Amino acid sequence: MKFSDFSSERWAEMQLYFDTAILPVTGLKGTETPDEATAALERLRDLLELVETPFRGRTVTYPALHYLTDGAEAIGRIASGLKAAGFRRVIVVALDRSLAADGGAIDLWIVPEPDGGTPDARSVSEAVQAMWRNRRDAASPAGE
Repeated sequence: MKFSDFSSERWAEMQLYFDTAILPVTGLKGTETPDEATAALERLRDLLELVETPFRGRTVTYPALHYLTDGAEAIGRIASGLKAAGFRRVIVVALDRSLAADGGAIDLWIVPEPDGGTPDARSVSEAVQAMWRNRRDAASPAGE
């Protein structure tokens, strides 16, 4: 579900069922032409669908972080904030593979394949399920 689907009353009732936050990261630099920005958003949408659709009843998707000034550091701070807000797990869905780093508050990275392609839906599903079973099993980025 999207973060905007919850009122404060509804969130109080449903919070126990939604233990995983999804943070989309476009990673635009501000130098993209309109068609390049559109293409990036479409690629991010395709990656997000691999997590949002099959795990709709357990995840909450937050607003996308479109522009990065301090890269992985900013993502880590936001992930820590999401955990402080009550989420047990944080999945980052990012277009830039170089941002993916182990450790910190991020439990799983979903990134494109090394050739830029979209990861296989089955491998993403398995990585998410492994993350829920045992955090250490899912520390490496999906799409590798």
